Amino acid sequence: MKRVLVYTAAAVATLLVGTGCEGDFIEKSPELQVSEQAVFESADRLSAAVEGVYARAKNGYFLGGFVTDAGDNRSDDMCNYGNNGYTMRDTYNHAVNASCIENDYMFYNAYLGINYANTLIDGIEGTYAGSLPCDATTAKKYVQELKFVRAVSYFFLSQLFGQPYAYDPNAKNVPLRVKAVTGAGENECPAATISEVFKQILADTEDVSALPAGFGTDGFDATKASQASAHALRMRVYMCMNDWQNAINEGKQITGFSLIPSIATMFDMPYALTEENIFSIPMSDSDKSGSQSHPVGFVYHGAGQITCVNTINGIQTVYGVAEDARSGFIYSDAKGYTYCEKFNEYSTRLEWIPIFRYAEILLNLAECYYKAGDEATALSYLKQVRTRSIPEASDKLVTYKESGAALWTAIDNERRWEFLGEGMRGYDISRRAEDYRHPLTDGGWEVVATAADHTTYCWAFPLYETTVNTALNN
Repeated sequence: MKRVLVYTAAAVATLLVGTGCEGDFIEKSPELQVSEQAVFESADRLSAAVEGVYARAKNGYFLGGFVTDAGDNRSDDMCNYGNNGYTMRDTYNHAVNASCIENDYMFYNAYLGINYANTLIDGIEGTYAGSLPCDATTAKKYVQELKFVRAVSYFFLSQLFGQPYAYDPNAKNVPLRVKAVTGAGENECPAATISEVFKQILADTEDVSALPAGFGTDGFDATKASQASAHALRMRVYMCMNDWQNAINEGKQITGFSLIPSIATMFDMPYALTEENIFSIPMSDSDKSGSQSHPVGFVYHGAGQITCVNTINGIQTVYGVAEDARSGFIYSDAKGYTYCEKFNEYSTRLEWIPIFRYAEILLNLAECYYKAGDEATALSYLKQVRTRSIPEASDKLVTYKESGAALWTAIDNERRWEFLGEGMRGYDISRRAEDYRHPLTDGGWEVVATAADHTTYCWAFPLYETTVNTALNN
């Protein structure tokens, strides 16, 4: 597919008003095409346009699946037996070049969503600021929602297309577009540094008082931006920067949430409508068919025989004990393939995809307090998550008396096991600037990418981007 004018907003009204203006954005049908001006003249259309930005971000080639697939396929706890780019073959092999499917589709859909968000922000704060069809409070809420979507988009792009902050804070990263591209000749944008990208993410999520605070508060919806999801994103960024105290401060501001009794509830009906869910990508009947729909429901499932659990020396071999409820996600077929089937509804694919859930916040705090030298507090947060799935009396792996290196191993292992099949591990490896590795049949490891090698550690920019954006090389 040749994309000459990659991110133009000429058709913004058609695509942004791709949802209804009431109820959940995932169930609505599109309106007929209207002009951009008409969007900003109608309260209903403007509301629908904001929801349309969420709909763009939930695309299967971005937050609706590829982000999760990429995280796990870059990890050491999964093995990929697929044979095409759509199922992350090149990501697993650390061979994503300028012509691969993974980076082509994700980059395009991510920046299209960013451009829609930028277009609405520009309209609300600039062109149509004096004649908006909503009050100032609502307008500010819309802007903060749009900035959150932009920020979370840049976070995942930054982790896939550039070297980690922990390796080099000045490493070149992705183009940082914060103004709408509206016509030919506007695609030129140099690659920002990872520090600059993080600075923008933190700026976009700094003033979120217009958003609902968290679970149980007025207006909270786990499929939309909230103060809690903004703090969760900021926490991740500070952890990427090894800024443990600021990460702790962000985590402590996430209130009103708690662990649900069973992690399985996160992936079963009524899906993520629980007090553990901070922000998730929802799915509906319209998402269960088509090549881009909910890809995790395919590639992680036994029917696909693609992304399988590393049973040689992955985390499942250490933590997959019968007493642990999370072992219930592990399934082996007659051919000897093993899967983590959190997303096990192969035919319907209606499970929501968690982006931030409260278990992550607790394990983030465990890691941050450990790194900050407070091992007792770190252990207490580890214990909260682990004993949800395995009673302390049945635990043969963790004594809850660990310290030093043993405590760090317990925290890291718990994180790998809790989020197996949710994409977290690959992003953890990257933010720590650790090596990517594949299992050897004898139980050892082969290092397949190091942070110093941009070609193997990072995805290449798609060919169409380097063609229209010659400033990338500046």
